[in-house]
Amino acid sequence: MPRLNAFIHCVVKSRLLGPDQIDAVRSSLPDLPGDDAVPFARALVDRGLLTKYQANKLLNGRTWGFFLGDYRIMKRLGEGGMGKVYLARRERDNLRVAIKVLPPKKALEDEQALKRFYREMELSRRVRHPNLTRTLEVGSVGDAHYMVMEYVPGDSLYNLVKGIHGGSGPLRFDEAARYFIRALAGLHAAHQAGLVHRDVKPSNLMVTPEGDAKLLDLGLAKSMHEESALTHPNAVVGTLDYASPEQLADASKADGRSDLYSIGCTIYFALSGRPPFEGGDIVSKIFRHRMEDPDPLEKICPDVPAAFAAIIWKAMAKQPEDRQQTASELQADLARWADPERPRPAGRPPSGSAPRFRPPPPELDDEDIRLDDNPSQFSALGALRDLGGAEISAPLSRPPILPRAAVIIQDDDSGEVPLSDSEIGLDAEFHPEPEFDSEPHSRYPPLPSSHGSPDDGDRLVRIAFSVLAVLVVLAMLALMISNN
Repeated sequence: MPRLNAFIHCVVKSRLLGPDQIDAVRSSLPDLPGDDAVPFARALVDRGLLTKYQANKLLNGRTWGFFLGDYRIMKRLGEGGMGKVYLARRERDNLRVAIKVLPPKKALEDEQALKRFYREMELSRRVRHPNLTRTLEVGSVGDAHYMVMEYVPGDSLYNLVKGIHGGSGPLRFDEAARYFIRALAGLHAAHQAGLVHRDVKPSNLMVTPEGDAKLLDLGLAKSMHEESALTHPNAVVGTLDYASPEQLADASKADGRSDLYSIGCTIYFALSGRPPFEGGDIVSKIFRHRMEDPDPLEKICPDVPAAFAAIIWKAMAKQPEDRQQTASELQADLARWADPERPRPAGRPPSGSAPRFRPPPPELDDEDIRLDDNPSQFSALGALRDLGGAEISAPLSRPPILPRAAVIIQDDDSGEVPLSDSEIGLDAEFHPEPEFDSEPHSRYPPLPSSHGSPDDGDRLVRIAFSVLAVLVVLAMLALMISNN
């Protein structure tokens, strides 16, 4: 166990608390057992002076990484393909925000990832809407690039449907209509501003304690009116379970109707508890999105009216011209089915029904911790947003070897994977993470030399797999055409 004096030294050095605050707590605890730091750390957490995330880091000897510019890091919310996401407080006014930190290694080795990271801020400034999360600023500290976003209390649609954090399963069709009317209002505003989201999915739709819904993450968005070098011809961009057929063929050709297909797939998930094409490998999922129909909603959700299901089928039509043509058109279709009563807060069900969602309490305290930061469990962390399985990504930092069919896509959408809220303490030896570090002794991995690196073989394998996947799909399509 860590010693008390060593722990106090770490706390003071971290700048999270001053000596006077430490002394005040120590004087109120005359019966601290021996030199064990854990009871004292627990006392600091109980008094709201530290979060569990901070206490665990300090108990492990960590003294840096608690501040990023003007922001105090409170806890880690999750992580995904584009980095880790933290809950933070702005020092000058205690505003709670979410901060996405691009992995320093990714920023150093992948120039396109860094450009895409900053482009998300640029695109988000074009549109303001209450059903879209706002990006407040982008900055960097050393090699760590970060994006400060509006913090949305509540939980993702994925967690709500999967029963995580108190959610109670798939939604009723009228509930789904109510949430998606709001999400479509935000999507319509994005489309009006000339943006295509390209990554609408359950973990990118937040449900607030007031019963509102907000779309997250413009990280894969593109402008309808600009040719962007960040999306290569024939690239596949998005999340596989919710991407439209045309987006899977060439993401640069996606338009607003592609987002409507993703909305349809997301509603399908909200009602049934599973994506339209569950299981299978990448090739089979691409083929099914392009050529097959999912199981009928009426079959797997008997309480869904056929006329309501028809709206979803239209949104999920294989050809864009067969879908609703605008987000407002789909919004109007769903409005006829929404519960006409005042929207119920997500945590307040009608009398006689089981709670559908228990949002985290509004106060920032330990009970708001969803991901225990036990170092021995780092490998179990899933994404808050988009890391559902293996991320299949062709490297974008080396244009000469980039194939025409690049794949920037996730295999499925498992949303946030919560870990147990364990007691403060050390269960395993701590291995420091290269997050953001202002101390000179910690340096991030250097940019690989022109002679290659041990990772080059893996990258070439991923590229080859991406090309093979596209070739298999094309061969299957050619075979079907010849048979006809």
